[in-house]
Amino acid sequence: MFCLALLTVFFTLENTAATTVNIFPNVSTSLPLPVLMLCSAGIGALVAWFFAGWSGMLRSVDARELESSKQRIQELEKIASNRKNILSFGKFSSTQNVDKDVA
Repeated sequence: MFCLALLTVFFTLENTAATTVNIFPNVSTSLPLPVLMLCSAGIGALVAWFFAGWSGMLRSVDARELESSKQRIQELEKIASNRKNILSFGKFSSTQNVDKDVA
């Protein structure tokens, strides 16, 4: 990181001439190259910061949805196991009655 900063400083010291920037058609401005580099770096850092915040927010929403889904699955598994126990108990009692009737 230090080397990159040092190279940037040397580059800007050597290239101090004004540069014309076309923002929109028929809209242009002339600024020194170091100022343009700082502006572009600042805009890039701001966009990266917004993107990181947005993706972090989406990640937290996904984590909350995943946690609620896991809790709902556990509840449904408990209900299914309770119903399974009730159905198996009913099956044993009905087969015993059928065996008595057949015999």
